[in-house]
Amino acid sequence: MKKLVKKSIEKTTNLFGKFSSYLVVALILLVSFSVILRYIFSIGFTWLQDLYIWIHACFILLGISYTLSKDGHVRIDIVYRNLNNQKKKIINFFGAILFGFPFCYLLIFKGYEYFFRSFLLDESSKEIGGLPNIFILKFFIFLMGILLLLELTKKILIFFKK
Repeated sequence: MKKLVKKSIEKTTNLFGKFSSYLVVALILLVSFSVILRYIFSIGFTWLQDLYIWIHACFILLGISYTLSKDGHVRIDIVYRNLNNQKKKIINFFGAILFGFPFCYLLIFKGYEYFFRSFLLDESSKEIGGLPNIFILKFFIFLMGILLLLELTKKILIFFKK
């Protein structure tokens, strides 16, 4: 059962990680297009600026759990880098319990409230000509909490494997 859960979480994390990598390409194209419009043709669109801010936020929020799954997150590790794998696993275990799970709790419950309030208010960009439906962007904060919780759960299951 644990193996099935770990495999399902891994597939989900990889799916969102792959989608996040496509968003990076979309972001590069949008920013390039915006720069060409602005500096060559002297045309600017507020919705286009909002769109690449949204995409930037989404690729980060969706890519965080994937980065954790590949152990690619940034550490300032004076002590950690010199430890053996067993001690690193213990530090990661307690880090997930003490910091990761409470952080996921905040992201999920507060993120849902943040998203739902925005949805009920039908919140739009504060800029004239900006994108409507900001609740879509705010939903990704909630989703990041769920994805991160899944990945941390997988890490805990790996810690207890025999």
